[in-house]
Amino acid sequence: MAPLNSSSGRPQRGVAQEGGASFRAYTMAHPRLMETKEQLLRAIYGAEPGSLVFVFGPTGVGKTTLRLKLEQLLMEEALPPQECDPGRIPVVSVEAMAALSGNFSWKDYFTRLLREVNEPLIDRKLHRDPGDLKRPAHPLFAVGPRAPGFELQYAVEQALRFRRPRAVFVDEAQHLTRVASGRRLSDQLNVIKSIANRTETVHVLIGTYELLPFRNLSSQLSRRSIDVHFARYKSDDHADVETFRNVLLTFQTPT
Repeated sequence: MAPLNSSSGRPQRGVAQEGGASFRAYTMAHPRLMETKEQLLRAIYGAEPGSLVFVFGPTGVGKTTLRLKLEQLLMEEALPPQECDPGRIPVVSVEAMAALSGNFSWKDYFTRLLREVNEPLIDRKLHRDPGDLKRPAHPLFAVGPRAPGFELQYAVEQALRFRRPRAVFVDEAQHLTRVASGRRLSDQLNVIKSIANRTETVHVLIGTYELLPFRNLSSQLSRRSIDVHFARYKSDDHADVETFRNVLLTFQTPT
């Protein structure tokens, strides 16, 4: 309960808001999260270069929290060797955005990924309209509307080869399944597979159960990919129920 203002008897708004924000930001390393984290970490370290790792689970289970924890671990691991190799980025994370048109936009995806790796002079790597004099000659990142998707894909491949991240995390990866009429679902995944193969970088696709259709597209994919299931606690499992109660008690304990 928020403390009362002595003069008005009303809760102090600032204190109440601060307490609410603190509660929403609180994260507990519950057993299911820790188990999935260890499983995903082993998958990243043990996967062959160019492999795909699928992390799927229900909405709200904590997949983004899991990704942030993995990013932290991979960046901490890379600190000592990065002193001798400052051009390397330990991990790259990008969100597969849901397009307003309803169909996934690879151009938007490549643009966001290039921004994440802070790739310099992207405009110099693309065919540029000589008549377009309004754009700066040497921007840090300025991809114009005329930049073709295949050139952006090539720029992504070059950036990943140079930055050599341990893994590329693709959050909300279920949006990759949003395809235009007549386009095959396998074509969408082939783009990710091609980039992973060419750059020898492990790609981790994180999303809801809508990712499952990707998983069953081909036997070749099955041999080169790893599944990590981040499930909720089960109400009919005594151990899960007990663990969930302990998690709730932790949130109720004053700090």
